Amino acid sequence: MDFSNFDDVRFKKIPLLTMKDNNNGGLLFYIRKYNRNTITPELHRHNYVQTNYICQGRGRHVINNHSFDIVKGDIFIIPPYIPHQIMPVDDVDIEIIEFEFEPEFINQNFNSIENIRSFFDFAYIEPFLVSESQVKPRLNLAGEIQIEVERILNNVLHEYKNRMVGFDLIIRALLLNLLVIVGREFSKSIETNQDSLLYDSHRGSIMKAIQYINENYTEDFSIDFIASKAMLSKSYFCYFFKNVTGKTFVEYLNGLRISKSMELLKQSHKKILDICYESGFKNISHFNRLFKQHTGLSPTAYRKLGG
Repeated sequence: MDFSNFDDVRFKKIPLLTMKDNNNGGLLFYIRKYNRNTITPELHRHNYVQTNYICQGRGRHVINNHSFDIVKGDIFIIPPYIPHQIMPVDDVDIEIIEFEFEPEFINQNFNSIENIRSFFDFAYIEPFLVSESQVKPRLNLAGEIQIEVERILNNVLHEYKNRMVGFDLIIRALLLNLLVIVGREFSKSIETNQDSLLYDSHRGSIMKAIQYINENYTEDFSIDFIASKAMLSKSYFCYFFKNVTGKTFVEYLNGLRISKSMELLKQSHKKILDICYESGFKNISHFNRLFKQHTGLSPTAYRKLGG
């Protein structure tokens, strides 16, 4: 598919990456997990669609001459030919899953820009084919949506690495699932965007609070303590926190702790009680109840299934 009519003359001098640069054997898609040591910090473009999900840490995303802090749970979609760059900040590590694909990978019958536009409208993926001024810088996922998106992306990484018969069909199905989920979340964020000017002025404070939570979620702290770190009243903090993350403070914190417990259940042989405490929970009954709410399984059943 030729997207050259999206190529703005203003950006001609900015390096343009193609799918061939990934050395992926001629596939129409590419996925990798990278960190601050393997990041591509220079301003660049690509002639395909790119999705980035922040698994861990913190960094900075520059697009449309604006710089945005990015943290765990952020996902952003870069249309073809839009200049952008991702940079590490200070000494903080960052881990990102990058999923790139040509539109033909979704449907080989896309023989015109009009057909692609109508498909993406149907799939709720409005941000894909827009000018640089319209690209949404990021969407923060938390709780069950975050867990589901991470599950999808990890399955894609697994299929891409092993390349068993039919792996491309499975990855295509997973991609469609991902696009619809993210598209729906984008739609929700648009519907609640009337207050954007108000909470954007406080986003810096909220982002610092989110960073603190992401780095210390296993510790015992109250919402009053976090609100004070953001230099906001408890009521204002709760209001702006939910606008930024889409979740309440408790939902966001529990989501992080459940994700940590799932990781420990898969990767260690520790007792479930120890995992409960190590993940930040103080009560095993509360932990068991929340774990089942998030996964549909008890911690014991989840471990037996191998995660």
